[in-house]
Amino acid sequence: MNTPDSTRLHALDAVRGFALLLGVAFHATISFIPGFPPGIWAMTDNSPSQFLGDAGFIAHMFRMSLFFFIAGFFARMMYHKLGAGGFWANRAKRIAVPMVAGWVVLFPLIGLVWTIGLTKVFNGQFPAMPPMPQPAGAFPLTHLWFLYQLLMLYAGVLAVRALIVRFDGAQKLRCVVDRIVSSSVLTGVAVFVLGIPLTAVLLGLPMWFFALGIPTPDGSLLPQLPATVAFGTAFVFGWLVSRSNAALDAIAKRWLLNLVLAVAVTATLLVVLHRNPMDDSALARNACTWLYTVGIWSWSLGLTGAALRFLSNYSAVRRYIADSSYWIYLAHLPLVAAFQVWVGHWPLHWGVKYPFVLVASFAILFLSYHFLVRPTAIGKLLNGRKHPLRTPKQALEATPAPVSPATVHGNTGSSVATLRGVSKRYGAVTALSGIDLELKPGELLAVLGPNGAGKSTAIALWLGLIEADGGEVALLGGSPQDVERRRGLGVMMQDVEMYKELKVRELVALASSYYANPLPVEDTLLRAGITALADKTYGKLSGGQKRQAQFAVAICGRPRVLFLDEPTVGLDVQARELLWLNVRILLAEGCSIVLTTHYLEEAEALASRVAVLARGRLIASGSVDEMRALVARRQISCETALGVDAVKLWPGVTEARRDRTRINIVATDAETVVRRLLSEDPGLSRLEVREAGLAEAFTQLTREAA
Repeated sequence: MNTPDSTRLHALDAVRGFALLLGVAFHATISFIPGFPPGIWAMTDNSPSQFLGDAGFIAHMFRMSLFFFIAGFFARMMYHKLGAGGFWANRAKRIAVPMVAGWVVLFPLIGLVWTIGLTKVFNGQFPAMPPMPQPAGAFPLTHLWFLYQLLMLYAGVLAVRALIVRFDGAQKLRCVVDRIVSSSVLTGVAVFVLGIPLTAVLLGLPMWFFALGIPTPDGSLLPQLPATVAFGTAFVFGWLVSRSNAALDAIAKRWLLNLVLAVAVTATLLVVLHRNPMDDSALARNACTWLYTVGIWSWSLGLTGAALRFLSNYSAVRRYIADSSYWIYLAHLPLVAAFQVWVGHWPLHWGVKYPFVLVASFAILFLSYHFLVRPTAIGKLLNGRKHPLRTPKQALEATPAPVSPATVHGNTGSSVATLRGVSKRYGAVTALSGIDLELKPGELLAVLGPNGAGKSTAIALWLGLIEADGGEVALLGGSPQDVERRRGLGVMMQDVEMYKELKVRELVALASSYYANPLPVEDTLLRAGITALADKTYGKLSGGQKRQAQFAVAICGRPRVLFLDEPTVGLDVQARELLWLNVRILLAEGCSIVLTTHYLEEAEALASRVAVLARGRLIASGSVDEMRALVARRQISCETALGVDAVKLWPGVTEARRDRTRINIVATDAETVVRRLLSEDPGLSRLEVREAGLAEAFTQLTREAA
């Protein structure tokens, strides 16, 4: 099994945004659909269009299943990144709050637009609504029902997951499911079988016809069976696909076959819809219902595969649109309906009115997003961060341009990773304050600082785990959240755990499978010095042995940039020396390395450059010699009969201590202190004077910063 990291998968972001924006386009068609009963929608246009009716049918077939499929994929990634508590805190903020606040604002607006529209439809006389049966738990969720459905699915899936984890500790069941999911996508079986549960439910509904689509659960707080089965299947399948790179790769490989099937199935359903819509024979009803579900999944997997095939690179435009799509879908309905009401009786062709409704709505929604949402607290609520207010052109130009995979794995010029004027806050705490930091090709940058200095935040930004509040972050020439760039990384963090049930060899092989050109597994084991541990399960290793296995996983992909966080904690002397040797070999091979360590002698032995952080600021940067030169102190050591307490009181002495027969002195004016030593003790011997070490420089710099 593979647990995907928190990489932002740009292709899937694009698909999620497409599904939401397609919903806006679909709702804009409804007033133009021929035969749509007056009184249900806000307007019935005087220029109906069969073309828009067919287009709406196609869009409505798969758009929400596609959305929930992507939602399930990202939900699992978020759960494993944040844990249960963090997951629910995030979902409460990003899903529950927009749902409640959005309903409070939008429901009165929707009611107003519907009242005006229906009054216009019925020639100035608002009609009396006939009594309608009320479902249990009746509540007008409006188009925000999808958020409520998401929250229910989160709760249900996590409850089932807890049971599976409890009774499937060895993950045998989950491994079998992983294989079934991957093989079903690769063989094409998935598109034919995933809809079977929904087919059974829909066939059990009285008066259901495939032209109606999946019944929308917007009128009740209680789960509705058709929607729960349809969107629950999509959500769960997305969750399972997230467990396996093989499944995602298979979806990408079969994109064209699935889209061809989707077109064929949809064409068949449209022919039936136009030629013989009233055929209620059991054979026709069963066949069309099953074909409808095949259409849902062939469109969903085909479009996802096409995106993975063609849209996996980073695009500032797609990222902007994907970020805006959440707001646009939340806010669109009263605006789109208002435009439909306005143009409904114009003596113009639908070919003029529909584009006008769509363009005008999108123009207002994008402008509102850019100026009222993106740079405000609303943008932070919906998208996780606020962006500085720029013109749309500046917003796109401010994002690093993508580069080809070849560039990612090659020399990108003067630096391979940069932070430019980067700031990051966590609530009231400033983790980083406008720092500039760069990693050059083939160098080891040691990032030092006391606890809370901002080291972990800087590394997390480079790894793409978090986003900056301000400034620019670049990795291998572009965004650290781009998948291709992240394939050039190796990471060995201090607080990490791997699958305890797998053998070391299996862990290395699994990690190697993620890279295009990894080291042979045996070479990786040999290089890390863990050949003897290869067939031991990870959970039975000692702490130091686990660190060696983690180092092997970090280097197996021939990384261009390697992050090492306290790499020698827990290692014995021999293992530490081997790791140091490997680091020097990697540097000689052109790898760039970022090292964080509390063992300052380690940084002194390995670092090409040192950067010292304190209180979120970069207080010093340079070579080890340059860092030493920042400190005026020298170390003096000698054998003398002088008392250490008296020496401590001398001018220029900052520290003095006795070590058996020797006195070790730290002095800011070494020459004066040495002359006085020789003057007061003619018998002094074994005198040594040397520059301050990195440890002394670090201590003084951080003390001054405090």
